[in-house]
Amino acid sequence: MADGWRDVTEPGTGPWEGLAPGPDLARALAQADPRALPDDERASYLVASEQLLGWAHVVQANALVAVADAVEAATADPAFAHTSFQESCVADEVAAALHVAPRTASWKVHAARALVQQWPELGEAVESGKLTVAQARVIADGVSVLTGVRDADGGDLAMQVVRSLLLAAGTLPPARLRERVDRAVVAADAEAAARRRREATRERTDVSMWTDADGMACLAGRGPAPDILALREAIDARTRLLQENADPADDRTAGQWRHAALMHAFGLHPVGTAAVDIPGHAPVSAPAVEVRVVVALDTLLDLAANPGHLEGYGPLDPELARALATDGEWVRWVTDAAGGFLLDEGRRRFPGARLARFIRARESRCKHPVCGVRAQNCDADHLPGYAEGGTTSASTLSPTCPRHNRSREASGWRVHDDGPRDPFGPPDPTWTSPLGRSYHTVTPRALPNDYFPRRT
Repeated sequence: MADGWRDVTEPGTGPWEGLAPGPDLARALAQADPRALPDDERASYLVASEQLLGWAHVVQANALVAVADAVEAATADPAFAHTSFQESCVADEVAAALHVAPRTASWKVHAARALVQQWPELGEAVESGKLTVAQARVIADGVSVLTGVRDADGGDLAMQVVRSLLLAAGTLPPARLRERVDRAVVAADAEAAARRRREATRERTDVSMWTDADGMACLAGRGPAPDILALREAIDARTRLLQENADPADDRTAGQWRHAALMHAFGLHPVGTAAVDIPGHAPVSAPAVEVRVVVALDTLLDLAANPGHLEGYGPLDPELARALATDGEWVRWVTDAAGGFLLDEGRRRFPGARLARFIRARESRCKHPVCGVRAQNCDADHLPGYAEGGTTSASTLSPTCPRHNRSREASGWRVHDDGPRDPFGPPDPTWTSPLGRSYHTVTPRALPNDYFPRRT
């Protein structure tokens, strides 16, 4: 790929040519069908649509900042100028309105402030079509570490870097631009760059997991680049050893072999595959782990074919759910229509251990509309509140994370509940945000089968 390129195409005859991003450009584009255009106008239409997206992005950025300002004003504490608590309130309000996670909402607000308030020259470049949103995001993310840093003459170092990058940023794809930004930031303050690397090594080194579609998940390790490169080399070396000692009929892909090599290093082997021994390498003892698989009894007995549920991941196809439920290395939960659970403990302030376990098993996440904290890390919360007459029973308790439980009044969120639809089911509340938006939560079941019929 070239380091960068300039579009020197002569303007065409399309009605969008020469229009600044905004309502007029939107109308011109809406009146044309790009699939019916002559070939030489289609790319021009595409460029104009990208410029319009940048304009709309800045419109939303201003809206995000306006909402954030309103929530901060509604939750302000006279004793403090700004608090992390206010930021969490902003995230909840935006997350509920846009149906995204609070972390995503926080990121959106942060990115909006970067364009609208911190470096308005970036926002102006996006709004006018001189920069794409992706290019502006690369610059904003990269120079953010220089926020508040001044040079020897008192000049804003971050703004100086932004202005220098704007001279050529529009000609660079994001990957090449990111390299340019990184070099500019290090050159601007080399001592701080070394300090950030040391801090990042301490604070960001970790191993994380997130879910993927089709029964897949991803485990990612972040650490100092030399460590990660060495780890990848070690995985590749073990991969070659496994392939050399495997059955010739084993037709796993290169990616599957690398996955097997990673698991082999910890004394594990992939589900549904044969173990491969490497001569000279003593087996590694696998650490004790507990992974829970929830499967309906009729599916476990092969009388039905409904999805199982892997705690911490989500739905599994019934074939894999049965295989895991019968494997001694996994902990299985079998569900049935009836159960001998303790459902009511009257006016006790706190639920007993059995009721608390049931509450957390019944609902897997915090009850707040935008929160994803797992139930095992939540309080057994009264909805309505205990002080408002709430009883300590299965029908009035739900898991709510400590933040959304204990700071509800201060955050401005209010909860109203007309009572559960199922007399033995969980509370069914409506949450009202500090800005007056109302949201009704949908309670996940321990083994969700909604939106499709049970298969027998």
